[in-house]
Amino acid sequence: MTYFLWLLPALAVGGLGCLLRRRSAFWGQALIVLGCLGCAGILAWQVRESLFSSASKPPNRAHAVVSFYLANQTLRDMAGRRGSVVLIFPPKSVLDQETAESYANAFTPLLLRGHPELDVQVARLEAPAKAAKSANAPLAAFKQVVARFPGALAFVSYAGVPADLDQLFGPDQPSAFPFCAFDPAGTATWLSALKQGRIRFVIVPRPGVNPAAGAALAGPPGEIFDQLYLLATPETADQVAAQLNKK
Repeated sequence: MTYFLWLLPALAVGGLGCLLRRRSAFWGQALIVLGCLGCAGILAWQVRESLFSSASKPPNRAHAVVSFYLANQTLRDMAGRRGSVVLIFPPKSVLDQETAESYANAFTPLLLRGHPELDVQVARLEAPAKAAKSANAPLAAFKQVVARFPGALAFVSYAGVPADLDQLFGPDQPSAFPFCAFDPAGTATWLSALKQGRIRFVIVPRPGVNPAAGAALAGPPGEIFDQLYLLATPETADQVAAQLNKK
């Protein structure tokens, strides 16, 4: 868009020079030359931006492997069903838009490849920044999201889970929909719900490792994941929680 904002005035100057050339050869020719120089400069700038722009950042592998595992688990739970999968992100005060898009852009193609019957929706939690930053947003915030998407097939949280997540479902019922989570703060608030099978699995950062340092790691997703994260399932929940408590 910026390119056209500069190109149009340059073309206008050149066009004005063509109109004035009959009345004043000097000024007409000068404006034509000025317009041509402007167009040439804008074209050179556009080529430079396209070839050498630093805005084209490589994918953040630390984000991508989290979404890789979340998407693949979600697909296993879908089993040919049709509908929406909702990604739940923390408030913007905790997770900026660029990082949220990095997670979503890694998740969505994996889920939708070969599955046109599915679509992905994105929701932000409405929660206090302090609680959301510690991956312990209140249950009410998650209930608001679930209420907004009553027909969703699954929910994937990038904001951890509250300690009382089991109350999101009926007291005597298993989860009405697949629910899995990434807990970036490395808490164990999910332990009870995971052991009860109300959450499919949870990803947490490996103790003592900063995932941000692994943004440019190379290698297969499984190797990168094992360096940066732990995977907690109903069967391994206690072991993973014990590792987190030792950090």
